[in-house]
Amino acid sequence: GGFWMGFALFEILMVITELEPPSKDGKVVWLVVWGIFTLLNFVGTLNANRVVQFVFASLTALFFLLAAGVDNADIHVLAGYVGIVCGSSALYLGWAE
Repeated sequence: GGFWMGFALFEILMVITELEPPSKDGKVVWLVVWGIFTLLNFVGTLNANRVVQFVFASLTALFFLLAAGVDNADIHVLAGYVGIVCGSSALYLGWAE
């Protein structure tokens, strides 16, 4: 949730203030930082069940693919598919527990 809250806050601030849109480098840094944070969370799930591990592993891959996809449309599309798989597995995890 923290990623989306920060992202939404940034987007809202760009609308209600005179902030300039971020450069592509800023977006890449934002996504890589969240990818590293998620990777560290994934390490913490290694004692959990496999579905929790899969959710965090796919989320980590998603953030890094989104970062790589800032300049490459094909990787960005691949990241979309990984996001669908990640979200679906998170839904399954929520329903299973």
